[in-house]
Amino acid sequence: MKKLSLLIGTLGGAMAGYLFSNQKLRKDLAGAKDAETAARLLGKHLQQDGKKLAAQAQEFVESEEVQKNLKKAKTYAQDTFEVARKELTNLVNRAEKAASDAAGEAGSSARKVARKAVRKARSTARRMKTKVRKLL
Repeated sequence: MKKLSLLIGTLGGAMAGYLFSNQKLRKDLAGAKDAETAARLLGKHLQQDGKKLAAQAQEFVESEEVQKNLKKAKTYAQDTFEVARKELTNLVNRAEKAASDAAGEAGSSARKVARKAVRKARSTARRMKTKVRKLL
């Protein structure tokens, strides 16, 4: 909601500035009979001045100073992207190393468990052989 109130305040200020700077619009609005006529007059003036404003805005954007600042902004964005990419690569590499270490430890643990199971199976097999011999 903070942004909405800021936007409305900005538009109100812009409209007030427009009214103060346009003498013909003030005269026309003073002679308007009702709100609908005033709205039509305002729309007509905004349409005419909007074309001028668009041409000026286009000229401003194409100006040398804006283009130079745009190049600076583009360079900054690329540099920032490169830094972020390097940091992300380092993070991924650390994660891969941690996963690899965990897998190695898991393999080591699995080997230990397997060896233990083999020993237990051998001892059980020996006991069974001994019991079978005694029975025969």
